[in-house]
Amino acid sequence: MKTGHPQIESEDSFCNVAINFSQLKINKNLIEASLGYPENTMPEHFAGIIENIISEMEKYIEIKAGYRIARVEKPSDRHDGLLVSGTFLNMQKIVTGQLKKAEKAAVFICTIGQAMENWSKQLISGGEIMLGYMVDAIASATVENVTDLLHDYIGDKMLGQGLKITNRYSPGYCNWSVSEQHQLFSILNDKSCGIKLTESALMIPIKSISGIIGVGADVKRVDY
Repeated sequence: MKTGHPQIESEDSFCNVAINFSQLKINKNLIEASLGYPENTMPEHFAGIIENIISEMEKYIEIKAGYRIARVEKPSDRHDGLLVSGTFLNMQKIVTGQLKKAEKAAVFICTIGQAMENWSKQLISGGEIMLGYMVDAIASATVENVTDLLHDYIGDKMLGQGLKITNRYSPGYCNWSVSEQHQLFSILNDKSCGIKLTESALMIPIKSISGIIGVGADVKRVDY
């Protein structure tokens, strides 16, 4: 996988990663599932529409991605979270347990921009509701694919330093409150790939993902 090199490899610096549209391998099973179809049961007509959307969507995609490597500390008086670059993340039991052996953390963020969401809304408001939902489902699958590529990139960079990585975790999952996005964004020091955060912790553009990946000699990444 060819991606851009981080600007600076030192701890606490934000590293931009260039991910190109040509690298994407969109999971069509994920699209089918989000539209309510079990694997390989989508009508052929819909499958053809999805192919058409994918063939057109490069002009709607603006990928931005990056991460910051931050130090991790374990508070002696808390077991429901970790200190990441001095900021306490109340990640609850599941995520804390998966990251407890981490020496560092990669705090990451990525987006595909606003245009796919706008395209979906225009279709729906124009009466093409199913087509609009398909565009939205493909946009969601696309940003997941971007995050996969970013995750793999971080893994390769850490491996080059003799370190391993964990699975990725985001606020809103595994009992980690979505409101914790505010703390996560504070660790990025305003380097958020142009993504804004509302008071209710909603990312704008919506088709964006942020989260944390544990880094260390004794951590592991497992298949979901």
